Amino acid sequence: MSDATKKNGMATASLVLGIVSLALCWTGWIALACGIIAIVLAVVAKNKIKADPDLANTSGQATGGLITGIIGSILSLLLIILAIMFVSSVAGDLENFEKSLDEWEELMDR
Repeated sequence: MSDATKKNGMATASLVLGIVSLALCWTGWIALACGIIAIVLAVVAKNKIKADPDLANTSGQATGGLITGIIGSILSLLLIILAIMFVSSVAGDLENFEKSLDEWEELMDR
């Protein structure tokens, strides 16, 4: 195999999963999992590139996978945090609403 055609599958997989995590960042857990796997694969690919300089042509893919994996993970994590905050806020408001309805019902029964 010549130097120009040597492939690093982990770098490619990292880039693909990083792009998937960005595209699906609104899904939450799926994007977070893809992003974390992309980051891990990018780090492993970078280490392989350091060990075998013939793989230097795949360094851009590993870097792209690392960056997109980090961004996708952060966006999906923010979405998960916002969703949890929203649900807890709505649950607290429902308790207050239920108490208000009970009070209103008592007033109407008088």
